[in-house]
Amino acid sequence: MVSRSFSVDGTSLHEVERRFSKRAREVAILLVYDRPDRINERPKLARSFFAERCVSDDQLARMIEAYRSVGAYVELFEGEKPFIEALTNGHIASIARPVKLVYDGSEGGVLPGGFKPGRKSLIPVVADAYGLTCANSNAYACAIGRHKFHYATLLRSLGIHCPRTWHFRPNQTWAANGRPPLGVRVIAKSTFESWSVGISADSVFVVDNTCDDRVREIAEQIGQAVTVQEFIGGREVSVPLFACPHLVVGPPVQALLARASVDPDAVVTIEDHLAEDGVSYPQFDSDTALTVRLQQDTVAAFDALELEHFARLDFRVDASDCPWLFDVAVSPGISCRSAAYSSLSHLDLAYPEFLRVVIGATLAADGLI
Repeated sequence: MVSRSFSVDGTSLHEVERRFSKRAREVAILLVYDRPDRINERPKLARSFFAERCVSDDQLARMIEAYRSVGAYVELFEGEKPFIEALTNGHIASIARPVKLVYDGSEGGVLPGGFKPGRKSLIPVVADAYGLTCANSNAYACAIGRHKFHYATLLRSLGIHCPRTWHFRPNQTWAANGRPPLGVRVIAKSTFESWSVGISADSVFVVDNTCDDRVREIAEQIGQAVTVQEFIGGREVSVPLFACPHLVVGPPVQALLARASVDPDAVVTIEDHLAEDGVSYPQFDSDTALTVRLQQDTVAAFDALELEHFARLDFRVDASDCPWLFDVAVSPGISCRSAAYSSLSHLDLAYPEFLRVVIGATLAADGLI
């Protein structure tokens, strides 16, 4: 698949940040983030670590300060319902800023008793209906980008190097392509969640006659469909990308686990994400050819899924230095410890500047700065 052109230096991102800061007093930024107490509304969200995955108050304060410090109006909405109410009652229309932009940082929690698939599409659709700019990808990309089996199948069919993938639906068993063949080493993971929800040391196994029972048990534990991928041993590498509208691809960074820094078969679990310094993201040490391949595959997948503005693609690089795309983040984490910021920091972006680029890239892509 042919990749369009992209740059790999931070000059244009610094320019986007400068242009955004210059016009920030004309911009209202509407942040939509779940808060941990939403678990009282839907207690079964606890099965997907919903409260633990909510962005901390400290992180939200740092984001708000990064935008307000350059003059932007910022308002936080604790979930999609208060945001929609503010639209329908005229509050958002009354904000005296000519440019109004919404950023959806809500989590998943897609399971019986939780939210239904496609939740990440809601804010882009509503924003479009009310004439707001949305800093996330479009509704279609947000929906397919949160369904691991669908996007992996699509990308593989288009010639992008992805592991073989199967899908187990608790009420209907396996999807149309059946179960994985006997003897294949696989990893079972939640279909809709981020943060490695559902992944543990038992998630990687060799397919045998107990496969259905093992996968069904995982599905029952997390309360949702399970995506099963051929497991690729090797280094886990993340590559962020901005489209503003020209493409800027960040330096690849490697996920290093504090508990297993030299184990190529180790997988990141929810416990690793939640642990203090459980995962770090140093710049990936590779030759130029491999770095370019990772960046080209990132651009190809970004285009194939019709992603917009900002995304992150995750790979496993095997012992032969072949990258395998295994995960898509349509709404990447943007904390100061995130893979995306760790990458962009190597382009000399300070953390507040990085946060402003997350918003500024959208405005630049839409010709608003």
